[in-house]
Amino acid sequence: MSHPMSRLVGMEPGSEDVWMSGLPEKYVNRPLTREFERMCLAEFASDYRVLYGQQRESPNAILLLNDQGFIQKRTVGKPAIIRFTRFSEEKTPEKFYRRLLKLYLPHRSDADLRDEAYPTYEEFYRCSEKWGTRVEVIVGHNKKRYEGQGKNMEAAFQQLQVCGPLVNAWNSFAPEIEVDRLECLAECEPRDQDQNGEDVPEFGTKKDKGSSMPRIDAPELSPDFVRKMYQSLNETQASVFYSVRQWCFEQVWGHNPEPFYYFLSGGAGCGKSHVIKCIHHEATRILRELPRFRDHADMSQPAVLLTAFTGTAAFNISGNTLHSILKLPRSLKPPYQGLGNALDEVRATLANAEILIIDEISMVSKELFAYVHWRFQQIRGNRKPFGGMSVLAVGDFYQLPPLGKAKPLCVYEETEFDLWKDNFKMVTLTEIMRQKDDRAFAELLNRLRVKQKEDPLLDEDRLLLTQAVANSQHCPGLTLHIYATNKEVDRHNADIVTACYEDAIGIAARDFRKDPRTGCMTFVSGEIKGHKRDLPDNIMAAQGVRVMLIRNLDVEDGLVNGTFGTISNIVIREPGGVKMIGLLLDNHTAGQRFRKKILGPSDNSVYIERSEENLSNKKGVVRRQFPMKFAFACTAHKVQGMTMPSAVVCLKRVFEPGMAYVALSRTTSLQGLTILDFDEKKIYADPKIKTALESMPHASFQSCRPLLTLLKSVQQTPKVLTIVHHNTQGLPCHMVDLKAHHELQRADVLCLTETHLSGSSVAEIFQLEGYTMFTRSRQLSYNSCVNMAKKEGGGVAMYCRDIVQAEPRRYMQQVTDLEFVVLKIEAPVKVLIATVYKPPSFQLGVFLQNLKNLLDSLDMLNHQPIIVCGDFNEDLLSKGKKSIKDLFQSRGYTQLVANSTTEKNTLIDHIYISHPDKCLQSGVLQTYYSYHSPVYCILTD
Repeated sequence: MSHPMSRLVGMEPGSEDVWMSGLPEKYVNRPLTREFERMCLAEFASDYRVLYGQQRESPNAILLLNDQGFIQKRTVGKPAIIRFTRFSEEKTPEKFYRRLLKLYLPHRSDADLRDEAYPTYEEFYRCSEKWGTRVEVIVGHNKKRYEGQGKNMEAAFQQLQVCGPLVNAWNSFAPEIEVDRLECLAECEPRDQDQNGEDVPEFGTKKDKGSSMPRIDAPELSPDFVRKMYQSLNETQASVFYSVRQWCFEQVWGHNPEPFYYFLSGGAGCGKSHVIKCIHHEATRILRELPRFRDHADMSQPAVLLTAFTGTAAFNISGNTLHSILKLPRSLKPPYQGLGNALDEVRATLANAEILIIDEISMVSKELFAYVHWRFQQIRGNRKPFGGMSVLAVGDFYQLPPLGKAKPLCVYEETEFDLWKDNFKMVTLTEIMRQKDDRAFAELLNRLRVKQKEDPLLDEDRLLLTQAVANSQHCPGLTLHIYATNKEVDRHNADIVTACYEDAIGIAARDFRKDPRTGCMTFVSGEIKGHKRDLPDNIMAAQGVRVMLIRNLDVEDGLVNGTFGTISNIVIREPGGVKMIGLLLDNHTAGQRFRKKILGPSDNSVYIERSEENLSNKKGVVRRQFPMKFAFACTAHKVQGMTMPSAVVCLKRVFEPGMAYVALSRTTSLQGLTILDFDEKKIYADPKIKTALESMPHASFQSCRPLLTLLKSVQQTPKVLTIVHHNTQGLPCHMVDLKAHHELQRADVLCLTETHLSGSSVAEIFQLEGYTMFTRSRQLSYNSCVNMAKKEGGGVAMYCRDIVQAEPRRYMQQVTDLEFVVLKIEAPVKVLIATVYKPPSFQLGVFLQNLKNLLDSLDMLNHQPIIVCGDFNEDLLSKGKKSIKDLFQSRGYTQLVANSTTEKNTLIDHIYISHPDKCLQSGVLQTYYSYHSPVYCILTD
């Protein structure tokens, strides 16, 4: 958590010292007494609590060292339950043993958990001693106190993951008691659940449903699904994806990059939601490696926030509404209303978030955007925009603006507080990502999206649209109708109900007021007319009637304002009238928590009860009513952000820019669209939007996608050769990923290590179209070191573009134990290229001798310049002797790569060149599927 606001106010605006120290920091600064000296972190966390504010004046307060505050022994109730991250002993042994030592071995710093004699955590755990006792014994004794059933619990969790939860778990734990329970139930007389009649609101005591923080769970995606998502990214999508990915790594590495502010724009079918999913998953994975997550944070806390203005848009991306996640007030008018007592709760949930994603940004008003900015400043104790959060805003400003007379965020107004103009940079998606059947329709919609009022429709667009035109007598009556005004919507809904549902029943709202004499809530007889924003005064219901929810009941479960369904059951009780209304939702995945099986096991209805709200225009009156209304028709404003298979769109009373585009773009295909009162003059965009977007700066991705930008500028130069090296960590499992990588496809020579290919022949699936492949497996690379030849993995390969004049050099004098491939290239640029791989377990002395012999052989070929690239497993960013680099430098080579090449911020993939003046540019690329990043250099003659 951050320091109190009183302390933050006096800090410099750019100060990073905003966070309070955590429990591990307080533990290492515990008092220097015998009681505390031999106390482990688990005991400290369980038996002592940290004191804040006036609590520190308690006579039982214990002062910590180095101004780390005060603690006090817990005296009420049992010791606290401690939570910690679990690691696999097999997959991540160092993290496993580090956790054991940190929790259960008394220490004053991390340096006490290993030493020079036992440099790994596992060796220290098994072999070292402390106070004359083996460390393993001390840890085991303390661990037993707090993890007595740890192994049994881990086994149970593994079984749960494999087999799933037991349907009736109690039967397994206590079968004899379960038999008694069933017998007692059989002897009981049936009881009327509804005998108490109407529930009276508990005025003043009922807890606000919105008071607790919403669940912020990352959607579960399978690894195969995630890889397919990444593989399908086009160039622009991949550019913003890799830019955010690189920012996350720099954050994890402690480089403290400046926050980014991207606006991802694009029309229908351009894959904006697809980019959101990819960025959310990858950024969450990377940011989990931040020290505060790794050491002592709750791993359920989000690193990336998925949000939207409406419940429908939030559910579509498995996110939350901005109002719920930030506890925003209903009225956003100044002055700013702080979180008050809820600050600690919200801060505890969102303290570790680094990236905010807002979908459907066109619906967000400037007042709401400002509130989001102020809220994060308060939560994070940081005065930077949005409290230092990075923001990815996604949407389409050519759609309808926020309700009322508010201008979109991108339109600058001198009288309004502006966060957009000076911060956000635009990324525009233009490539249609839908299937061929939908592509023509998506391209049509994208032209309508930007059409100005004075521009005529293209002939082909007019022809496509007129195919969907019909008159009201011939259009599907029960299909959703989209109108411009509420009057048209109400008329259509009333006509349908009158014509088709004679058995519809009226359900009046039940209003209650507090009796000043008794303090109890009493029913108000007589009709009270509520405001249009309140729950409806009356609704009509019948089986088969189409309805729409008008409140966010459960965003995570998909019961949101705008959820469509059909009434399937009306549960009536006496004397209270209608108790519940069952709906068959259009979205079959929504409402899982509200399915009661009232009509039997096959009943998939979602049962909605009355909601309870204060009336806005009658002080002290509480209304109970079903939060729904007819949905045979809706306004264009209401359906913005929704997608449906079919709809009837009426253009007759369209009155503002973007309205026709929003209505026409709700269906997934032209076949599902029917148009009434077609008038092409109603289809036009707001010229202010066009002007604002044209003036917005565009995001540059040159640093993370250099080959895409550089090669476009040098493609007119014929004598250029692009060389890329990449440790693929296995071609068999990553061949599809390699083929989908836009920058690797730009390589003239693609050098690969750890191909994991065996034998001398290569299967057809490993061939790249337009390239010739040269390869050497691990088994064929070692003559003397038989043990290395027997190991799995390894291997090197080079793909050379067919237009490049190249000749392989398969054997080099006295190079007997080395994984390498050599190509001699004559044109377009004369160069000699060697790709080398040094396995981590290969003896350095043997490797250096073979590498020296390879360099001697390359010199003898008298073909300059020479490039040697590969994974050398020698980190050039760490301290210590660099034997491999020293060898190359002694031979006159220059190492070109300056930045880290792995996810752990190490530089182990190198490019050495004998004539650095021949290198036009070099650097590091990005890829999602390997621990290693590709490295490249561009040679010129």
